Amino acid sequence: MKVKRNESFRYHFDEPIAGEFYLVKDGRQTPVGLMKIHNISPSGMAIATPLKLPIDRATSIVVEFSLIRGLEPLKLNGLILHEKWLDAQRLYGIRLETTKDEQQQIIDTI
Repeated sequence: MKVKRNESFRYHFDEPIAGEFYLVKDGRQTPVGLMKIHNISPSGMAIATPLKLPIDRATSIVVEFSLIRGLEPLKLNGLILHEKWLDAQRLYGIRLETTKDEQQQIIDTI
């Protein structure tokens, strides 16, 4: 899958990586949903889910996943930027709000 991004480093998975997410708005948290990560960079990712998610700057998304089985999962905050259909699911572009250490951890793991 090709995602047009002007980013120097974006890793595309041959087989999407499973993970979980939840949304946070006004201090309230939704139940956990399942996702598949299609690509990732130190500052963003594309996830697929059958759920309809709001594209709203007041709502943040928290994603939790492990790029390597057995490693401690990463738990990162982000914002949903856009949505498009991918087969029977929706593909969402997420801008991650990562620290320099979290960005380096993503790079080292990939």
